[in-house]
Amino acid sequence: MQRLPALLLLTLLGFVLNPGRIWAQVINYNNNITNNTDPNQQQQNNLFNQGRDSSFKANADWKDEQAKIHFNYLNSAVARYPDSSLSFFHRYQFPQSWWGKDLGNANTAVRNEVFTPTVTPGLSLGYNAYDVYKLTLNNLAFYNTTRPYSAFSFMMGSKNEQNVEILHTQNISPNWNIAARLRYRSSQGFYNLQRSNNIGGSLSSNYQSTNQRYYMAAGFVYNRFKQDENGGLNTNNLDSLLHNVGDYSDRQVLDVNMPFRRGSTTNAAVSNTLRDWTFYVQNNYSIGQADTLYNKDSTQATYRFTPRFRFKHQLELHSERHMFRDINGDSLRYATAGLAKILRDSLLTDSIYTAQTWFYVDNKFSLNGFLGKKNELVLIEAGIANRIDRFGTDYVTDRESSSNVSNYLFGEIKKEAFAEGQWEYRAAAKFIFTGEAVGNFDINADVGKDLKKWGQFSAGLRQSLSNAPYSWTVFKTKFYERNYDLNKTSVTQLWGEVNIKRIRLQLGVRNYLLTNYIYYGSDLKVHQQSEAFSLLQLYGRKEFRFGIFALDNEVVWQQPTGGAPVQVPAVLLRHQFRIETNLFRSALKVATGLEVRYHTSYFSDGYTPYFNQFYYQDTEKITNAPECTAFFNFKIKNFRAYVIGGQLQQFFTRSIINAPGYPAQSALFRFGFNWILVN
Repeated sequence: MQRLPALLLLTLLGFVLNPGRIWAQVINYNNNITNNTDPNQQQQNNLFNQGRDSSFKANADWKDEQAKIHFNYLNSAVARYPDSSLSFFHRYQFPQSWWGKDLGNANTAVRNEVFTPTVTPGLSLGYNAYDVYKLTLNNLAFYNTTRPYSAFSFMMGSKNEQNVEILHTQNISPNWNIAARLRYRSSQGFYNLQRSNNIGGSLSSNYQSTNQRYYMAAGFVYNRFKQDENGGLNTNNLDSLLHNVGDYSDRQVLDVNMPFRRGSTTNAAVSNTLRDWTFYVQNNYSIGQADTLYNKDSTQATYRFTPRFRFKHQLELHSERHMFRDINGDSLRYATAGLAKILRDSLLTDSIYTAQTWFYVDNKFSLNGFLGKKNELVLIEAGIANRIDRFGTDYVTDRESSSNVSNYLFGEIKKEAFAEGQWEYRAAAKFIFTGEAVGNFDINADVGKDLKKWGQFSAGLRQSLSNAPYSWTVFKTKFYERNYDLNKTSVTQLWGEVNIKRIRLQLGVRNYLLTNYIYYGSDLKVHQQSEAFSLLQLYGRKEFRFGIFALDNEVVWQQPTGGAPVQVPAVLLRHQFRIETNLFRSALKVATGLEVRYHTSYFSDGYTPYFNQFYYQDTEKITNAPECTAFFNFKIKNFRAYVIGGQLQQFFTRSIINAPGYPAQSALFRFGFNWILVN
């Protein structure tokens, strides 16, 4: 079974390397987008010109020309461009925050040291430990390209760590694009029984009629995360590692808290698996004003359509399944973990299994209006939706399930900035008025202004009320169960940010106010704090440049109010010193340097394999030395590669601790590349 992902990748790679000779048809709708492929500049697209490329010409002839590509996210008119930067290319998990902490192996459960509560109004399953790795509808890209475009990425590292990803997209016609992405990630890990194996993929397609009245977007995303659980290092081995007692150059000799599977010396008895998929399709039809514009000598015509009214329908299907399996059940181990004393002797030979599932169908219909001039359109949307949720728990001897039907109202007012110096603003609301989640709502608003050469500023607020996730209220196996009755959680967020491009400075502030906050305690039980508490965050980033030298600095300060069941480091620092220059008459671009991350001491959250969740604890304080990484990135045309050495501080000091019982990797090596192919 391990060969299957590799075979799938090789099959798709063969298609990528030989996509056939397909040229993009070229039509110009005069959408005023500059042909700038700088990924750091978010070029704006018209609301009515959803995703069109700037290279379209009016003669509608097939034309061989340099490839131009951009993409949009769902329900966004901002045109974005594939990342081609070099300074941070070596970052192993690009979507992962600088402050993410895993369990000492790549692709395992991650928590963010910068406090970020999960906000999901309505019903949910509640497993969020792998969110940072997920492909979702929110990060699904809808492309438009004038040539078939492919990107192949590969990474290999210490302890059989491998990442492979393939992206291919092409336009079937000038106004119809398809895109496919496939990724596979695995790592054995430095310690026993922590193997991770993740697969993800996505399909997307968007189409717009030639008269620009009809638009369709469809997408499918899939994720599967499988993580062997070792329960962390046992206390004696962890103390020896921290105090450099003994030779632990091979960390696989260290004892862990979970057993091997019977008859195996490599596979874990305990594992967690999370699988989810989402299908989405949107159809809308616009009514508005169509014009034909001619150039001065009337030899070329340009078609322009300005929408005034739109009918819109959205359908979303989502399935999620979480599975916990313990092949070698042990009553003593479960009693020690506080999961009740199970007296059945059969447990010593029985396996423990539970699978929790969630499936929903979400149907949304809305009416949209547009106000203003062509490049200053304001979108006003109002709609109603019906959603059917079904939850289930399967624990071998029986299965329990429940269904819920809810209805909700939603609306949005949005204006995006299509030129320098313009204001942009957005206000959106969702209110559930029937079903189990009745009374849940989500309101958020933000405003910003582009300050041309100076930069931009933005500010916003968000208020939400949501039910406790299903897995936090119900958890059941054939040997033990947990049931909780929890109140709705309220989260209020206020934020503001200023970016001053001229001096390469970013400053921001964010404040959270939470009521009825739910969390796992060190007793591995779900707790809820009814008293409100707040958490304030200040952050900043400043880059200094001196010719080919650059010093990039980032700082975060955060402070919860007294009594808050939240543990976070008060200060986090990240510094990167690099040399970035062109060599061999600019044929080779190089970025090389050193990165250092540091956080102050704090009581880090623990992790429990039994629920695949992080939990609050205040007995074990973590004090780490700064983490050091050396990197060498280079780029030749469409080929980028990197070599990094991570955890280099361990040559001089003790191991980093990511969570109680879970040390970070030993000093490691990674090599990776990204190769862009254009037919």
